[in-house]
Amino acid sequence: MIARLAAFLIALAPMAAAGQALNLGAGGSGQPIEITARQGIEWDRDASRYIANGDAAARQGDTTVRADRLIAWYRSAATGGTEIFRYEAQGNVRIATATQTAFGDRGVFDVDSETMVLTGRALRLVAQNDTITARDSLEYHGRREVAVARGGAMVVSGDRRMTADVMTAYFGPPAPAPRPQAQARGNQRQPQRAQAPATPANAPENQRLKRVESFGNVHVSTPTEIARGDRGVYNMETGIAQLAGNVRLTRGDNQLAGDFAEVNNNTGVSRLLSRPAEGGDGRVRGLFVPQQAQQQPARPGTAPR
Repeated sequence: MIARLAAFLIALAPMAAAGQALNLGAGGSGQPIEITARQGIEWDRDASRYIANGDAAARQGDTTVRADRLIAWYRSAATGGTEIFRYEAQGNVRIATATQTAFGDRGVFDVDSETMVLTGRALRLVAQNDTITARDSLEYHGRREVAVARGGAMVVSGDRRMTADVMTAYFGPPAPAPRPQAQARGNQRQPQRAQAPATPANAPENQRLKRVESFGNVHVSTPTEIARGDRGVYNMETGIAQLAGNVRLTRGDNQLAGDFAEVNNNTGVSRLLSRPAEGGDGRVRGLFVPQQAQQQPARPGTAPR
């Protein structure tokens, strides 16, 4: 039997605590899930699913899934009642939380594993000032707070970007800031100022992109330099990218080649290293092209310089 509803609430039994981002149907809060749609919702009891059509949306807490068509599969819960264990989103998919937003044409979200897989065109994951794009698929694993971009993957952070065949991006709280050291004045003890309570490290506003691992045709670019290699690691907090395998550094017309490279995007300093190989001398090689000075037109009656 299929019933049409305008909107409904599904109360979920509490589940195990889960990761921070892109979480719908888990989280341990026991919050209900609200599903709405402009063209109605079908309740297919035989297939144990709900089908929402037309600007469909599913909301739980600060997480929202939007799509042209949204299918929610449910099952009997161990504690009684029912629980949703899988979502399928079709057409103009948009999944948003307090800190991240993902876009795609089609999406599947598995509640048990807290894994989302997006496919289609214009795949994109936006996290504060960082953007990850892909051509073939974009995955997000909520428990580990890890995103995997496949096919023409790219991460953009400000004016810096890294591209590769496959990228694995790790999210988490920022590194703790060093504690300031008090300045002693003789033997007098200075009164301590009251400090505001620190924000928990796992708070949503503290979750950000920390590290990116890239494989295949790695390309790192800044406004002044381009680095290429077979694989690489980009530390977003330090601004340092490390590349390995057939490394090439290019700045203007100057080129360096070696086995390993470290590019510091904050200081603009790059280091290139090499290792001896069979039949080779293990040297780092560079090609430096001097800039040609522009010739000034000779004055009348004077010989050209």
